[in-house]
Amino acid sequence: MNRSKFNHRVAGYIALGVMALVTSLWAFWAVRAMVYQGWWDAWYFRLPYLAPAIVGLGLTLIMVARPRVGGWLTIVIGGALTAWWCYTLVTAGLSLTEILNILPFSGLLVIAGVLSVVDGHYRQRSRSEEESMPAKQHLPRKLRYALAIAIPLLVAIIASILIPLTLFPETGNQQDGTGLIRDGDQFRNLCVQFVRTAAEDHLAGQPTQYRTELEIMGNWELDITMYHQGGIVGVGSRKGEDETLSSTLEEATVSALEEAQQELGEEDLEGVRFLVTLYYHPTFFTQVDNLFLLIPHFEYDYSRSFCLDARSFSFVEYEGEGKEVMEGLVIIRSLDKQLMLRDIEQGKEFLFRAMDEDEHGFYKKYDTERDYFGSRLHTVYSASIIYTLLKIYDFDEDERILEGIPEWGGFLLAMQSKDEETHGAFHYSYYPSSGRKEKSFPVGTAALSIFTLLDLYERTGNSTYLESAKLGGDWLTTMQRPDGVMYAHKNQSGDQWVYGDRESLLYNGQVLSALSRLYVATGETRYFDTAERIAQHFSASVEEDGCFLGDDYRWPNPISSAWVAMALLDFYRIHQDDDYRNIILKCSGELLEKQRKDLSNPLYSGSWYRAYSTSGNGWLAEVMMVMYRFCQEQGVDGCDGYKEAILRVIRWIIQNTYSEENTFFLKEPEKAIGGIFWNFEDRYVRTDSLCHALNAYAGMMDDWEDGTLLSLPEQPIGVILSRLRG
Repeated sequence: MNRSKFNHRVAGYIALGVMALVTSLWAFWAVRAMVYQGWWDAWYFRLPYLAPAIVGLGLTLIMVARPRVGGWLTIVIGGALTAWWCYTLVTAGLSLTEILNILPFSGLLVIAGVLSVVDGHYRQRSRSEEESMPAKQHLPRKLRYALAIAIPLLVAIIASILIPLTLFPETGNQQDGTGLIRDGDQFRNLCVQFVRTAAEDHLAGQPTQYRTELEIMGNWELDITMYHQGGIVGVGSRKGEDETLSSTLEEATVSALEEAQQELGEEDLEGVRFLVTLYYHPTFFTQVDNLFLLIPHFEYDYSRSFCLDARSFSFVEYEGEGKEVMEGLVIIRSLDKQLMLRDIEQGKEFLFRAMDEDEHGFYKKYDTERDYFGSRLHTVYSASIIYTLLKIYDFDEDERILEGIPEWGGFLLAMQSKDEETHGAFHYSYYPSSGRKEKSFPVGTAALSIFTLLDLYERTGNSTYLESAKLGGDWLTTMQRPDGVMYAHKNQSGDQWVYGDRESLLYNGQVLSALSRLYVATGETRYFDTAERIAQHFSASVEEDGCFLGDDYRWPNPISSAWVAMALLDFYRIHQDDDYRNIILKCSGELLEKQRKDLSNPLYSGSWYRAYSTSGNGWLAEVMMVMYRFCQEQGVDGCDGYKEAILRVIRWIIQNTYSEENTFFLKEPEKAIGGIFWNFEDRYVRTDSLCHALNAYAGMMDDWEDGTLLSLPEQPIGVILSRLRG
């Protein structure tokens, strides 16, 4: 090849080199991710991490074969990826340096594409000469193919050998305790025990003896936060350069004590709980990891993966142990019957506390920060709590529940309207301070009240409860539109009565279930006829839109969809049409597929896609329990899928339940224990969340075996320490 031709093709050679570099970077990232991110699953589930490298290799080979086609394709892909990444990073408020960190992974693609287009232009001009060359002159192209494949492959092979060696230290010595630590629990326990010892020794004016296991050299960055009586009383921070972990922990602990907002003595220290936070060191690949975590699923309609502040390893002290913390939430990785039994007992006690001692109705929620249940009692939440307490009585025979029935039932009866305009409906809420009943009458309030009234009638034989349920059912039959959909509510606005004409699948499902049960109790056809029109509407909706349904209040979501399946099941028990049976099994099966099963993310694992709260997920746990029983009754395959789904969501709910371990930030922790908070961001307790969960716990207890029922794996401690020590 003469110098002129070489000069014309230098652009192509540079493009090949750039593409080999980019593909090699992606290959290295892929191997690192398979070791570092894919630890929780089998090796073949980690193969998608190779996709960017494979795409890069494919673009390189197309460039070699068709320079202009490959060039333009690479420009489009690289440009789009760079633009998206830069936009994402800029909107996240990151620095120019952090933006430049990701350019080698995408920006270089644009440069390589431009060079390849230039190369294609020169090759097009000399095509006739190229075709007349002897066969041996084609070796450079074959060599380019070989280099395009060999360089990234070699990088991947070397990385697969070296990266595991650096991330998984297996042995230690007296100067480095890394190899003496078996798992994350042991590491957390050692740290909090050492921190407490260091604090006690500092207050006593004596030196602290370092533990061999924590004599791990590294560039540590950590905070020690002290909680006392629900508030932060001191924070100590320390960056240790080439320092042992024990030394860094001690210095941060001493700093927290010296910076304390109040003087703490040795006796005060007994009431202090330490929160330890160690920070991961960002690497060249950190931004890429973050950005790629944005891509999968968007299961909560917004991504929480891109969060640099979350790159920490936290744990809080509890009775000499370190409890794992994420986003301020104590993580539960293991589930057994004893944990469920504990939460049934504590949850029951919380429901008793949620009752107004004078009116015997129940509150909707509890503000844990203000220690406040609110100013009004809610009929629908009272009905749900009574219903749940009756289920718990079947489980543990707590006599207080039977003793409470007359007064609780009396509150429900008192909330039923006797006015001509709304006769039989139930007021939504009641203000004890003024004695005022809210002039709002949702159909859902009447429906759930009917559930409880029928249960009370079956247990006591008191016909007053049945007659009240029938009055409520009669009112519901007047609230149906010609198309079978229920008006959502009837509210008084001034001198006018206003009907809610937007469709609510939740309310329609509640009414369908209530009227189906009322028909079983009475045999009166007016309840059946109204229920059938709702069932037909549900069937038509599933036929048209599928099982994942939304309404005028909510986009498609699993809670509304579960109400459709659950309500149709109640109707199927009084009208055994195979079409309804098939919808129930089909839609409940599809709900199983919407559950999050990502073992690597305990914050969300077990919850449902588009179910953001413990109320919604608790309801789904209750529905899965009923569907599990129905599946067994019908003798179809796949029933264990429901059972496994229940375990997954129960673990998630218990993780979002107040307990002795996770109430370190509350001033009145004993009042919150047993309550289930809305989600890890909003920590007020919702009584409906608790009711749904307790119904599922008690209803499934006989189905569980002793021992560990579910366990989420944790990243190997060797990987964690490698990242923390820098």
